Amino acid sequence: MSWITNAVSGLFSVVSKPLEEWQKRKTLKVEQRHELDVIDHEAKKAAAQVALKMAENGQQQDYDLDKLSMENMNKSWKDELVLVVFLAPMIMAFFPNTAPYALEGFKIIDKMPDWYIAIIIGMVVVIYGLRGLLKAYLTRKAAIKASDKTPAPTSTPATRPRR
Repeated sequence: MSWITNAVSGLFSVVSKPLEEWQKRKTLKVEQRHELDVIDHEAKKAAAQVALKMAENGQQQDYDLDKLSMENMNKSWKDELVLVVFLAPMIMAFFPNTAPYALEGFKIIDKMPDWYIAIIIGMVVVIYGLRGLLKAYLTRKAAIKASDKTPAPTSTPATRPRR
């Protein structure tokens, strides 16, 4: 009986060694995959922190530039000129003889190229320190361009979207 025990024991050791090595390799692969997942998570976390810090710095810089623009208003006449130009159509609307000219002016402005309107908005942003106005305009233009790419319904006539 001892020879059977020795034979089974020898056979078991021949089979068990490759199984142990296979299990070690499998465990090592799982550990390596876990380490890569941890590294990937840490990299994403660091990238998010950097993006947050950049956003905070950008907001502070925008605020500082707007504050500087507002402080410089005391030394300049161009903000008064821009104010008069922007208020002129409103004042014209109160006089029956000039109201049609104000409305016609807006129709003409609506047909002006986008680059020209963007320059005007940029000048107002610089003079008054209103970066939010420029961001709102650019966001709105992007939304309009995105909606222009979708086909218009066939039941209604296509019209130019308002700015």
